[in-house]
Amino acid sequence: MNNPKLLRIVTAVLAVALCISLGFLARALSDNFAWKLQVKNLAQYEGVTVARQDFQAGRLRLFVVAGRREVDEFSGTNDGPFDVWFSSYFPEIPAYRCAAETRVAAYDTKMRFWQQHPERLPGNTNATVQGKAQ
Repeated sequence: MNNPKLLRIVTAVLAVALCISLGFLARALSDNFAWKLQVKNLAQYEGVTVARQDFQAGRLRLFVVAGRREVDEFSGTNDGPFDVWFSSYFPEIPAYRCAAETRVAAYDTKMRFWQQHPERLPGNTNATVQGKAQ
């Protein structure tokens, strides 16, 4: 390539291609971060919500992540006052694995907290509280 004009054109095209590629990479990384954040937030919400429902229904249980499972199953063991259950889990799918691990951690944390401090469990809804006040 003894032609400096052709060399400049090729260099410019490669520079533009590099910038476009970096732009797509930045967008993909941003989308990946957003998806992970959303999955974790929803899984945490689900874990806390189910823990509250279980605690209010009188079910003291904890979940562990162990092997692939289609549904939640009782492990046959106890951890103090808690029944230990195996959580549904799909380790081959990264998003499901992340969601299951986050959900179990949130569930177990809240269940242990409410078992130790039942007075700190949020009360009834605003409508029920307002109804009692009247």
